[in-house]
Amino acid sequence: MEMLKVGVLGTGNMGRNHLRVLSSMHEYELVGCFDVNFESAKQQAELYGIQAFRSQEELFDAVDEVHIVTPSFLHEECAVAAAKAGCHVLVEKPIALTLEAAQNIIDACESAGVRLCVGHVERFNPAITTLLEILKQEEVLSVDFRRMSPFDRRVSDASVVQDLMIHDIDVLNAIADSPVKRVVGQGANVYTDKLDYAQALVEFENGLLASLTASRITETKIRCAEINARNAFIAVDYLNRSVRISRKTNFTLDVGYSLQYKQENIIEQVFVPSNEPLRAEFQHFANCIQTGEPVATSGEMGKKALALCLEITEKAQLGN
Repeated sequence: MEMLKVGVLGTGNMGRNHLRVLSSMHEYELVGCFDVNFESAKQQAELYGIQAFRSQEELFDAVDEVHIVTPSFLHEECAVAAAKAGCHVLVEKPIALTLEAAQNIIDACESAGVRLCVGHVERFNPAITTLLEILKQEEVLSVDFRRMSPFDRRVSDASVVQDLMIHDIDVLNAIADSPVKRVVGQGANVYTDKLDYAQALVEFENGLLASLTASRITETKIRCAEINARNAFIAVDYLNRSVRISRKTNFTLDVGYSLQYKQENIIEQVFVPSNEPLRAEFQHFANCIQTGEPVATSGEMGKKALALCLEITEKAQLGN
């Protein structure tokens, strides 16, 4: 397959991660980058031996695919412009700040005949891809997500729901694959004028129940999910990339005297491959562009995650 010419729009912390990963992938030819802070773009361009463009339009003209890693309020403007220029678009999460803006991005990409991927990178965490494969064989009853972090002053333009919980919302939507029936939320503003701590309970039309907790006021880092299925309990640690499954068993060992050993469950320690999620995400999108296969984190999935994100935020603020 031909290498895709790719560029990165935005050279902040996340944009630099995109540049680092793309520069080492055989699927892509990293052409250049653009940032309104030209010195930042120039510094990154020199680091990777690529071009620092003076405008986003020049970048669009030079590439097949563009990664939009700008502040969220610019996603709509940049993604629509990239699509109209004929570029495939990978836009970081959230897809946009409003459902109308998200739909505008989706429509622009469809009209231009280009592919759209939303950067819900947690979906490509090997622990999550392993979990989703396991759940194809299970009847899921409930899911409990916890995503906790210490406070980071760099993130103040978005609530903890938009910043952190949205990762788990996307994974939850992939697991539930059902319309939302009811949402309950509560939260607290602690260090900013937006929610810094939030809890949500979500019920889906198919009966699945979910609880989600997100915090940026917790002095430790936690990323985990616990799934109750009809025949198993599954615990996932995103950070250590581990998946443990507990199952019922009726195993009894008769040792020939009055004492017997009885095991009530067995624990499976599932092998999880050691893949970098961002690299896996980019490989997936490149493959979708080349083969026409569906994008796992499509524009519609990004919009669906945003819709639930906005509803949880509204309920949490009202509860607060």
